Amino acid sequence: MPFIIRFSRNHENRRLTELSLQQANQLIEKVLHTARSRKMPPLAVAVLDTGAYLKAFQREDGVSFLRVQIAQAKAWGALAMACNTDQLAERYAQGVQQQGFIDALNAMTGGKIIPLPGGVLVRDENNDIVAAVGAAGGISEDDEACVHAAITAAGFAL
Repeated sequence: MPFIIRFSRNHENRRLTELSLQQANQLIEKVLHTARSRKMPPLAVAVLDTGAYLKAFQREDGVSFLRVQIAQAKAWGALAMACNTDQLAERYAQGVQQQGFIDALNAMTGGKIIPLPGGVLVRDENNDIVAAVGAAGGISEDDEACVHAAITAAGFAL
């Protein structure tokens, strides 16, 4: 789908087709705020645009270095498969055939897909995907809950 942007000085006519840097940073802030309120361990949070390019990223003090790649891989996997990574985790748990499929995807992508919760698609009011958020550092289900809360609080759809 092509980007539709009407140029105007006040940008009021711009249709949301891509997440802005301000919106990406707002999502990260909300993920981290939720994690702190839940007393979770330090997190890494990545926001990728629809082309799977890194839009914004933060790594809290004390988070292990590998969480950076895990957060990005969760978001990347969600975009690549057009589903949240909790669905990839469920699929992986279905048995050998699905594990083989996910393993093949990982081989094809250089290990960029992590079949664990924490990678969530961000959708606009038309249900179009505008980004994905990945979080890593806590229990995967808790990472995902923080991302869900941030997306909802920012006014986007899941």
